[in-house]
Amino acid sequence: MNQVLLIAIILAAVVGATIVSRHITFIPLPFFLIAAGLILAIIPVYRDFQLNPSTFALAIIAPLLFNEAQNSSRLWIGRSILNIISLAVGLVFVTVLLIGSGLHFLYPILPFSLTFALMAVVTPTDASAVNSIFEANPIAREQMGILKNESLFNDAAGIVLFDVALAAYISGDFSVGEATTLFIWEFLGGIIFGAAMGMLIVSARSVLIRYHDDTPLIMVTIQILTPFLVYLLAEKLEMSGILAVVAAGLAQSSERNKLRLNSSRMQIVTSNVWEIVSGMLTGTVFVLLGLSLPDVVEYMRASTNPDFAIYRLVILGIILYIAQTLVRMVWSHYLIRTNSNHERSWRDSLIMALSGAHGTITLSLAFSMPNFIRHEPFAYRGPLIFIAAVIILVSLITPTILIPIILPTKAEKSPRYRWVKRMIQAAISDLSKEKEHQAEAQIVIDSLQQQLVLDGTPNLRVQRQIMNEAHQVEQKAIRKLHADGKITDDEMTYYLQFLKLNNFSADDKIWKNIMLRIRFGLHIGRLYKNLHQAQEAFLTAPVALEEIYWRDQFEKHGEDILPIEQAGFDAVMEFLKNYDAKNGVEINFVRRFYRTRHRRIHLSRVDPDIIYQMFMRAFHAEYELIQDALVSGQISSELAERLQQRISFDEITYIQNVEVFRE
Repeated sequence: MNQVLLIAIILAAVVGATIVSRHITFIPLPFFLIAAGLILAIIPVYRDFQLNPSTFALAIIAPLLFNEAQNSSRLWIGRSILNIISLAVGLVFVTVLLIGSGLHFLYPILPFSLTFALMAVVTPTDASAVNSIFEANPIAREQMGILKNESLFNDAAGIVLFDVALAAYISGDFSVGEATTLFIWEFLGGIIFGAAMGMLIVSARSVLIRYHDDTPLIMVTIQILTPFLVYLLAEKLEMSGILAVVAAGLAQSSERNKLRLNSSRMQIVTSNVWEIVSGMLTGTVFVLLGLSLPDVVEYMRASTNPDFAIYRLVILGIILYIAQTLVRMVWSHYLIRTNSNHERSWRDSLIMALSGAHGTITLSLAFSMPNFIRHEPFAYRGPLIFIAAVIILVSLITPTILIPIILPTKAEKSPRYRWVKRMIQAAISDLSKEKEHQAEAQIVIDSLQQQLVLDGTPNLRVQRQIMNEAHQVEQKAIRKLHADGKITDDEMTYYLQFLKLNNFSADDKIWKNIMLRIRFGLHIGRLYKNLHQAQEAFLTAPVALEEIYWRDQFEKHGEDILPIEQAGFDAVMEFLKNYDAKNGVEINFVRRFYRTRHRRIHLSRVDPDIIYQMFMRAFHAEYELIQDALVSGQISSELAERLQQRISFDEITYIQNVEVFRE
């Protein structure tokens, strides 16, 4: 139970750090995650928290690489296969051998096998670590594709080299023949076994799809279990479990290409599930780094070995990063070829070098180092993890600073948020022309207007102020009706009571909601002497019940609330029309509240089928705007894809929550 609680807290820290990073965008997310881990390290229960390295590899590395592989494009891999092999295999070997050898001579306390193991750990790249930088400073699509696929395959090469180097250190001797045999068995064996398992699972899933058993529960569960099953079986055969998982993931990507539009609901659900799982696992790795750093630092401070002084390890990590970057830049300049006609510049090579940021896999491998070797504590584990952490941090900080300087920021001619507003406004404009089914069209328009301001954060104080001002405007209009002799004393008194309750429930606070439910429940129970009706009143939202209740009360006294409410509604709408437009988010909330009340109290019977037609008409208007903008060259195909995806998700959301729009 304690382990479950500790893991739950770590996941909560991932969510919290992600929320903060969305509001402080100039700092990369990994830094917030590491900071969250450092904060958790203060909590006493985490002081002895340790994650078994084998469990870490199975639970975190395997599903992360599987998801990365299944999202890879075989087309892009085929187009850039020579570049990928050059970076993911050739550059990895050269970096490990060249810098690993230099590290041993620079820092003799580390044996050759461990310097090679360390370089194998810090060689895998994580292109996603600098994605946020490239959004503002975009690089060529081909370069981005190379970086993404390189980060997948050099993970595998680095992991295999790490296993070989660590095995050499544990055994105490190194044989070229044995190392070569081990490498071939792990590397090729892992790929072949993983590909075979992947194709077998894909075939099984295809059979399920053919017989219409492709429900999300069945298909997503099978896919989530796949990396764990493949990894465990490959490790049992002493092959590379990670490479097997990568190969199985590539087999899964072939299934996605075959399915195309078939089993679309399953594909959407699968994509969403993996996005959440991948985000949580990636965040967990960095939180664990922050959580472990204090213990690693304390361990090294307590060490009597002066070679493990913190300042020495920090300097060493920076030197290793600079050496890696230089090797990568030279390699990229002379041994990477692109399809562009212009000659490759040193600036392009520097961008490729800085894009070799390290992240999840580097940290995962560092943590997978054993705590004990030959029944003795592994004395090098702490320093090696610390050096890896320094390299990760430097590799994230450096491109954050340098890439915006090297690449000028390209402001988008058609920002996505502006086109989202334009397409929603196009739908509203189209529905505003509806004359025959105005009530149904207004329901859809209200929903679209609410969506129009979702990107804005409402100021609750301003929202309450506008609501109170609208309440006073309506009161004034009702008092004027009374002064003009158009309503009686009783009508004004009871309607003002209705407004008082209506304003009380407007902000929809939980405690107010409960109070009103109890009040209406007791009142209806006493009024009708019926427990069932009292129960129904308690379970019905007050904002939906009070309008009907007051209309019935007016009718019982031979009075009509409708013209009174109409006058108050018109006064409020006129008031909101002339309100300061800078408070659009808050005004829209108040306007929607009054429109909903107006519709409910007048009991405009709406046809669910017509509401459905109006929503489809709105979505069609949005699609037409995007299509016309794409044809006329106002937006790129990439932006059009993102906008159309948003429309598709809106359609799915409506269909799944259709009852909400019929209230």
